[in-house]
Amino acid sequence: MKKLLLPLFLLLCFIGCTKIDYLGEEYAPTSHVDVYYDEADITVEYKVMGEVIATAGDIVSAEKMQKDIKKKAMEKGADAVIILGFERYQSGSSTNFSEETKDTSKGTKTSGSSSTSSEEKKEIKAKFIKYL
Repeated sequence: MKKLLLPLFLLLCFIGCTKIDYLGEEYAPTSHVDVYYDEADITVEYKVMGEVIATAGDIVSAEKMQKDIKKKAMEKGADAVIILGFERYQSGSSTNFSEETKDTSKGTKTSGSSSTSSEEKKEIKAKFIKYL
């Protein structure tokens, strides 16, 4: 039983994680990051450091993803994050099919069933900025 719990725990951790891809400049880490949803709301001069795409499975909340983006922004030295958009999409599907055939002296009887499931993902795009 204990041997099954570790792989299950690791699988749940992987499914419940946010994958963050960042491309841009790095500075000394910061301890606070402002969050904006519209560039017009920023009242100080700034420069764009880089862009980030965060992806996660459907079980991860958008709030958790935003926290992970803020954490990454602080690690990279950003002063603020501009959230550009949020999207849900289907990343794949799988189909299972089973069939049963019986051969009797009176003939053949066949039955079958199938089920299809799809995997949903979420994606948040953002910019990291540095105040001037």
